Amino acid sequence: MKNIKYIKIAVFVAIIAGMPLLVIFKYPEFGTILTNREALSGFLAAHEDQGAIIFFAIQVVQVILGVLPASIIQFAGGFIFGVPLAFALSLGGTAAGAFIAFNFSRHLGKDFVVMIVKEKNVNKFVEMMETSRAYIVIILVFLIPGIPKDVFTYAAGLTKLRALPFVLTATAARSPAMLATLLFAGFLREGNYIGVGAIAAIVGAVIALAFFKRKRIFAYIESFRKRNAW
Repeated sequence: MKNIKYIKIAVFVAIIAGMPLLVIFKYPEFGTILTNREALSGFLAAHEDQGAIIFFAIQVVQVILGVLPASIIQFAGGFIFGVPLAFALSLGGTAAGAFIAFNFSRHLGKDFVVMIVKEKNVNKFVEMMETSRAYIVIILVFLIPGIPKDVFTYAAGLTKLRALPFVLTATAARSPAMLATLLFAGFLREGNYIGVGAIAAIVGAVIALAFFKRKRIFAYIESFRKRNAW
């Protein structure tokens, strides 16, 4: 049984590592494209017919691999597609990627996850989610910039959490920062620097409000979780 698990892990690693290598082998410039906003914007614009599909796929892969810069990808999407379409594609791609990563972790187990994340970090993340306040922790983790969100997704697959509630909660918590990035890109595209400043001010105000009202927010989230038996 353990051998089968290792075979599954090996197949997963071969797929995840092999696909990017094949793409980079065929398109050597693609590594630069995914880490450069202007290059990615140009690439999406040049592939107008398939641009939305490519952008969606990149978002999925970004969550699964966890190494691609999400802000650059979303900024390029907002610049090329506009805010409404880019937001829908980003939400869908992020949710799909999280669902896939969560289920990879759930079915392949800890042996697989520690190949990606240090074991002490895995244990720390799992412990954070093995409490009655798991969904509050998830919301905080996915709201706060700089925390390794995609690593957290793999750790979540090792807990007793159900996939759909986790994915919906995590995606919803990601959405404010995602929308702010897209709006910022959209305003820059239009040369609306007043809008750019307004977004910065709104983001700052929301962060301040969340900080000062955090106890009330947490109490509401906890009561909602209990009512819905999460």
